Amino acid sequence: MTLTQVYLQGNRLLTRAEVDSPAFDAMCIFKFCLGFDRQGLILHGNDIADEKKSARFFELIYQRAKGRPLQYILGSWEFMGIEFKVGEGVLIPRGDTEVLVSKVLALIEDVKKSKILDLCAGPGTIAITLAKFRVYASVFAVELSEVALRYLQENINLNAVENITPLRFDVLFDADKFNFNEFDIIVSNPPYIATSELKSLQKEVLNEPQMALDGGSDGLMFYRAIAESWTKFLHQGGYLCVEVGIGQALAVADIFKAAGLDNIEVIRDLSGIDRVVIAKKS
Repeated sequence: MTLTQVYLQGNRLLTRAEVDSPAFDAMCIFKFCLGFDRQGLILHGNDIADEKKSARFFELIYQRAKGRPLQYILGSWEFMGIEFKVGEGVLIPRGDTEVLVSKVLALIEDVKKSKILDLCAGPGTIAITLAKFRVYASVFAVELSEVALRYLQENINLNAVENITPLRFDVLFDADKFNFNEFDIIVSNPPYIATSELKSLQKEVLNEPQMALDGGSDGLMFYRAIAESWTKFLHQGGYLCVEVGIGQALAVADIFKAAGLDNIEVIRDLSGIDRVVIAKKS
């Protein structure tokens, strides 16, 4: 088979499997296995494809067709220009989270030695991005999952960030064991899907760890814990910044108000969905 024939066959297989973006996913896997991007395929499409590399390509195409996330297949994913290693057991970096990170970056733009606490840090998507863009900040990344912590440390090493400290704590129950304070920012993209809704998620999302998705009976369990138990670590004038699920912004804002926070702001993503809630400790 030629390179073009290999790619087109992979594209067809993903299309039949009703993958959302078959051409894009097929091209990503094609580049990963055979080393050619779209431009390279145009130039060399009539070349005969390497049999072993083609076999690996189709093996991964079949995995994608069965619902394995593209990011897990490739083993890494880019977020705001930064590469993150990902795999089974960790939440995949998503573009929606850029809204949250961009807001935090703006809040600390003029604070040279800011101190940031990232709760439910996962593989470090938020914490490492903030540490890379604000090299004078001190970032503390809290995560419970041992698998996610391993990826977090690997991504710290991969991106050569020295201003970040990974810590293992349970956000729901371990606030009293936490020995740091006076943070300028607490940021979190916590699990926020209601337990009853987990089974209805796309098959790709169901491959991600339930621990990183399950937000309790109403999806708001972590927001309550953060507001009630972790905002004590903010200094006066500090901000709590969180990502929320569709339709949750007002409920999260009410939780923050009940915890004594004010100056509440809701920020929409590029699709017009309320995606981020910000509150201040006055």
